[in-house]
Amino acid sequence: MNQKFVELTRSMAQSVTRRAALRKPMKKLDFLRTLALALTCAALAISRPLVGADDGPSGNAAAIWVTTGNTFALVPTSDPNVFGHPVDGVAQVSLMGNCHFHGEATIYLPTSAGQPIRILSSSPWTLTSSDGANSLKFDTEGTATFDPANSLFANLTYKVTFVGGTGKFARARGTGTMEVTAEFTSPLGGLANWTMKGVVINPPSDN
Repeated sequence: MNQKFVELTRSMAQSVTRRAALRKPMKKLDFLRTLALALTCAALAISRPLVGADDGPSGNAAAIWVTTGNTFALVPTSDPNVFGHPVDGVAQVSLMGNCHFHGEATIYLPTSAGQPIRILSSSPWTLTSSDGANSLKFDTEGTATFDPANSLFANLTYKVTFVGGTGKFARARGTGTMEVTAEFTSPLGGLANWTMKGVVINPPSDN
């Protein structure tokens, strides 16, 4: 009787030991799965682009594309290395449809070797929708280089900063770039076309 009890006890102990041994790898596997999930969530959180408090939520951001054709002029000033630069034309804007375009800038010619031709907006440039209901304003800062094959052509690159407007763009912010091809048709004027791409952010209304 005692022998049978001992054997039964030993058998039960071995069974418990086997189950415990099986549970250890399972617990370790569950732990590893949980750790992997946590690391994945952390990686996703870190990789998300940060949006500043002043930019508003990402849901208010929209990509913008612009194509335009325009005339331009160079207006002499008292400084022979500085010119006024009015620009007028028409544009097709992804967020606005057909638009009129107007800009005022100042051109600074190089005064020493190695300096670029610089163009800075003297007031915000403006895209105005064809119905006049909305406008989008932006500041520009660019440089120009002449085509070595034909000095009547120039290529310009601008950095763009959106600074508001009217209608639904009254509080617009954002940045973009412009690429311009220009041709002088006279010593102080000509034709150009440019493309813009960027992101416009409309902060939520306070109301």
